[in-house]
Amino acid sequence: MKKLGHLGVYTSLVFLSVYLPELGVVHLTKFLGWGIDGYSVISLVWELVLVVLFVFWLKKKEMLYILKKSSKKSRFFHLVVGLVATYFVRQLVDAFQLQFHHLIDNKYIFQDFLSILYSNGQPTFLSTVLSFSLTVVVAPISEELIDRGYFMNTFFHQSKYYLDVILSALIFGLSHLILTHRDPISLIIYSLGGLFYALVYRWTKNLKITILCHSFFNFLIYAKPIWIFVYNYVYYHFLR
Repeated sequence: MKKLGHLGVYTSLVFLSVYLPELGVVHLTKFLGWGIDGYSVISLVWELVLVVLFVFWLKKKEMLYILKKSSKKSRFFHLVVGLVATYFVRQLVDAFQLQFHHLIDNKYIFQDFLSILYSNGQPTFLSTVLSFSLTVVVAPISEELIDRGYFMNTFFHQSKYYLDVILSALIFGLSHLILTHRDPISLIIYSLGGLFYALVYRWTKNLKITILCHSFFNFLIYAKPIWIFVYNYVYYHFLR
C-alpha cells in the first residue's frame, strides 16, 4: 500500500508539472489578454512554485537525503566526466534527431491557444530570457528531483537489474509526449536522455551533479545561437 501511495504521488507530480501547468497557463494568459511574454512569466513562476512546494514536501517526509552529496574526493571527477559525457550524448541525440526529423511530430496540443497568445504579443528579449531560464535552470531541477531523486529512491532502489534506471528513463520519455512530439522517434530521443541522466545519478549518487548534466544538455540547445550572437556583436562593434 505504501508503494501504491508513492506511485499516486509520483503520477500526480508528473501531471502537475507537465499537463496542468500548460493547460492553466495558456488559459490564464489568454484570459488576461497577454502575449508570449506573459505566458513565459506565468510558466516560470508556476515551475518555481512547484519546485519549492516539492522540496518542502520532501522535507516533511524526511526525504531530503536525496540531495545528499557524494564523497568530496570524487565529486569534481564525477562532474567533469559527467559534463564531457553529456556533450557527446547531446551530439549523438542531435545526429539521431536530424536523421529522422521527417518522422517527428512537432504539433503542440494547445497550438490554437498559443496562436492567440502570439497574436496578443510577439516574443521579446524578456520571453527569450525567461524561456532560457526555464529550460536550462528550472526544468532540470524539477525533472531531476521528481524523475531521479524521488522515483529512483522510491521504486526499485539500486535494483540489481537496473529497473530503477530503465523505468525512470521510460517514464521520463513518456512524460515528454504529453504535450507534443507524440511519435516513436521522440519517445526514443527523450527516453535516451532519461536513461543517460538515470545512469549518471546511479553512478555518482549525487543529484546535484545529475541536475548540472541535465542543465548543460539543455544549454547546448542555445549554445550555437548564443555564439553566433556574441560573434556578430563583437565583429560589428569592435572588429569591423
